[in-house]
Amino acid sequence: MLDETNVSRDWVRHHMAWVIAVASALLAIGARWYFVTHAQVYQPLDRAGYWGDAQEYYWYAWNLVHHGVFSQDFGGALHPVIADSYRDPGYPVFLALFMALTGSFEEWYASVLLSHVVLGGITVACIILALRRTLPWWMLTLVGAGLALWPHSVSITAYVFTENLSAPLWAAAVLAIREASVRNSLPWTIAAALALAAAGLTNSVLAPLVLPLAAMLGWKRLLPTRLVAILVILVVITMGAWAIRNASVTTGPSSAHRIAMNLVQGSWPTYHMAAQLDARHVEAGTATMRAIGNEITAFDASPAAGWQMMWQRISRSPGTHLAWYLSKPALLWGWQVGLGAGDIYVAPTRNSPYVTQPFWRGMEAVAFSLNYVIALLALGGVGVALWQRGCDPSLLVLAVTVTWVTLVYGALQSDSRYSIPFRGAELALAAGFVVNAIRYRRQRHAALHARPENEV
Repeated sequence: MLDETNVSRDWVRHHMAWVIAVASALLAIGARWYFVTHAQVYQPLDRAGYWGDAQEYYWYAWNLVHHGVFSQDFGGALHPVIADSYRDPGYPVFLALFMALTGSFEEWYASVLLSHVVLGGITVACIILALRRTLPWWMLTLVGAGLALWPHSVSITAYVFTENLSAPLWAAAVLAIREASVRNSLPWTIAAALALAAAGLTNSVLAPLVLPLAAMLGWKRLLPTRLVAILVILVVITMGAWAIRNASVTTGPSSAHRIAMNLVQGSWPTYHMAAQLDARHVEAGTATMRAIGNEITAFDASPAAGWQMMWQRISRSPGTHLAWYLSKPALLWGWQVGLGAGDIYVAPTRNSPYVTQPFWRGMEAVAFSLNYVIALLALGGVGVALWQRGCDPSLLVLAVTVTWVTLVYGALQSDSRYSIPFRGAELALAAGFVVNAIRYRRQRHAALHARPENEV
């Protein structure tokens, strides 16, 4: 006979988690909607001139809609549009869908930002639901509020950047893997593979993530070998199809060029400062950017020559470069957006609620003061999740993801913008570490008081 008390407790816990997930998602949508409708962002993507990554995404979408070609060529150019393989296809296709449904740039732009608002809510809901049997309701509530209101996650909504799409796709994959593990479910495994593949096609850093995930899920026996194999095969087939397409494209900038560029830029300790100075036409910054460009050109001509050129520079000051690479995780999970307008802003932004509204300024101040505390707690959470034999599958996926992106961005460019899709993982791992520490202390306390007096 079932214990009615336990059944009632599980019922309440299940429904409480759904209430927290819905409430957190609505809070996230409300905060993001308020930000995008009040902040004034300068990103004229349809105008001449170079306005960064966002403009490239815009022209990829424009060329898909008007020419059926995946290309970043400027749409007003007279020459034929040339296909390339420089960017990942996920976000441009997403933008192209809205472009096909709207009649002007203004309508398209507003629709995209509002879609970002909704996607932010979906991201929060997926993470909370994935953690619903892992964290107690009070900690789940704190994590939900943190995910909904974290300043970087709110501000990114106003910018036309891929983080807005990769975050919900990755969060959906976390939830699907958790369900596949708990239920031993083939449909949930397929859903997880599709979400992971879509996330990889939106951000190529996530493309190989399925391999360490599969290794850890198999090692900890959280997913049957058959389902692990299906997960890997489906993701590899999907990603492989796009890789074959890229290999057949010999025109325009390539994905290999982009990797070389990020590798070289990420090896220069002064890159962020040089980029800022160059944007302000300061000669010292321009000279550094020119030297970085020369190394990238060497890589394009011959990878061996590029590696030699980069190694010669690093070998002249190995200590400086070692310290630089060791500091890059702090840069990735830090506060300042170095490759942008500064603080939490990627593009020039006026009338931000974080500046004009006292309550919003207070929220940012609290988040800023807790940023590195949360990062350190999350580091502990990663250790517990990776080494604990009976780890919850959702925490394991979060830990593997955080470890993976830290290593990859540590080798390439590191900036707090790139960690925005995974801030939910950071907060959840920090919460998991705190909960585990509390449980461990209670167990120790109970064990000590349970001993006979002659054993104490």
